[in-house]
Amino acid sequence: MEIIHNLGILSARKNIGGNLGFLLANKKGSYCSFFDRPSSRYQGLFYFDDKEMEMYKLIENIEVIGCNDVQVLKNNFHFVERIKNDVVESFLMPKNFNSLVYELSSQNQIDLVLDCKKSYDNREWGRHYGISEEDGCIVVKFTKKTDGREDSGDGAEEYNLYLAIKTANNSYQKNDEWIERHYADDEERNSMPFKRHVYNALRIKGAKFVFSVSKNKNDAINECKHVFDNIHEIKNNEKKYFLDNIIENKAVKTIIKNDKISKEIKVAYVNAANSLNSLVVDGKANYGVFAGLPWFFQFWARDALISLKALPKINEKLSKKIFFRHLNRIGSDGRLPNLTGHHSSKNLGNADANGWLFVRCKDTIDKISKNNEIINSIKKSISIIKNNKNSNSPRIKDYLKKCNLIIRKKENEYHHYIYEIENSLEKSLSGLFKFHTQDGFEINEAKETWMDTDFGDDARSGARIEIQALRLSMYRLMFELTQNQKYKILENTLKNKLRQKFWNGKILADGLNDFTIRPNIFIAAYAYPELLSKEEWEICFDNALKALWLDWGGLATIDKNNELHTETHTGENIKSYHRGDSWFWINNLAALTLNKINNKKFQKYIKKIIQSSTEEILWKGCIG
Repeated sequence: MEIIHNLGILSARKNIGGNLGFLLANKKGSYCSFFDRPSSRYQGLFYFDDKEMEMYKLIENIEVIGCNDVQVLKNNFHFVERIKNDVVESFLMPKNFNSLVYELSSQNQIDLVLDCKKSYDNREWGRHYGISEEDGCIVVKFTKKTDGREDSGDGAEEYNLYLAIKTANNSYQKNDEWIERHYADDEERNSMPFKRHVYNALRIKGAKFVFSVSKNKNDAINECKHVFDNIHEIKNNEKKYFLDNIIENKAVKTIIKNDKISKEIKVAYVNAANSLNSLVVDGKANYGVFAGLPWFFQFWARDALISLKALPKINEKLSKKIFFRHLNRIGSDGRLPNLTGHHSSKNLGNADANGWLFVRCKDTIDKISKNNEIINSIKKSISIIKNNKNSNSPRIKDYLKKCNLIIRKKENEYHHYIYEIENSLEKSLSGLFKFHTQDGFEINEAKETWMDTDFGDDARSGARIEIQALRLSMYRLMFELTQNQKYKILENTLKNKLRQKFWNGKILADGLNDFTIRPNIFIAAYAYPELLSKEEWEICFDNALKALWLDWGGLATIDKNNELHTETHTGENIKSYHRGDSWFWINNLAALTLNKINNKKFQKYIKKIIQSSTEEILWKGCIG
């Protein structure tokens, strides 16, 4: 298959083997993901109910009759094209519509295969489909009922979903056939079940199709007709949105214009920005950033706050909303809830999200300080103008009045930010002292850090290095805000204890009395670089890289010589999850930290991480 990332003169292409696919999202939480061959239960068209925070699957696959393998997959960023034989497929998930626009280069017949369900629900029985024509659309009604073969009760209605479909003439026939799928990717990931019956519902003829989803039949029909009738305008709006918000974005333009950066890295960077933007959910009932699609369609506090470094560059307004919502969610124990939504980890404690929140608060205050310098410079200029003998003209007076109003508004806004941050930080520290501090260290229970799995006796309870570094960054920020010496004393005391108990001159321990080498030291260095001197960090990183480095360009999550290290990914079996698996975000955070400490000394590692990350984004699995 030929992969093309289409950015005009920045386009990148390559021939790749394997079953490859794409994912498009709509800013409302819904998404579609289709591969050359259906290989996972998490592929298809999905609808997100932001009120219930629940994801529903509807379409399992769209199959063009007489066309099999994909020869070309073209990523146009705001839409995707695939070439099968002489037929070109086009997929678009327009923002703020729960609709998929699917177009073909010529009239063809397609089979529409359905698998309506909650995303995590794999029950086979009690699935009922009804097909009718209403108000110019083909309407599929799905009803989920309990079934005694799988449930405690029988025949109780759980929910309804509606799929409205429109083509030029709505020419269709009912297939009404159940077929069994074997999902190879799920089997490889140990994600049961690997086999499932899906419903081959319809054979539809056309060149332009709109599929709209809702829990309300009329809403699905009305949206379907609106999108169908306005496809040209909607497509133009999607292109304009991508150009205005991604390509013309200041951060993206800086990368694109940098002649020292390769074309492939630039294209990968645009993909990364576009992907982060695609994880944004800005719905009527809820807003946030998904931890990741297709599996983690919840708002995880930790993931959102780590992402808040980059998100303001793409969506500043939403970033502020997310930032202040987390400031207001700090509980009496000083922590944040683990996640919003439905997931088995919902009730786990979260030891690091509040620390990440205040790392981002520090970023915000640093920006405010820089902006205040600009404001003070403007004030001086205004003062000079006022003292000028020509400043009495009405136009100049009016101009200066407007400038002063803007300055006052901005200063009030900054004052409000700092006030909110200081109060929230004080509340967090107060709760942490009371509930999560022992002998000066911050203590967490098992599975409360980002390494939130356990295997054997490995669950990372106790005092962990990155949690202590995040606490130190909180003390540092609180002293900066209040100038209260108490916080400087707390900072210096914990720093000295960490150096005494965690640092042996060669290795920075992963936990108290635990010198297992793990990449969490890079989080510690990112959050609180003052813990070690630059020379000490170099020694620390030298020894850590010997134990963790993977030749392809990443880090293992535990020392490769550790008895718990797992060489091969074990999928949903958690054995390898934090005991071998290499994590994209940790690899790149490590590269940032290595670059900051000594970019010349660690250049080969930094470049290799960028190279492997670029390869992953452009050419592996879910393209882009």
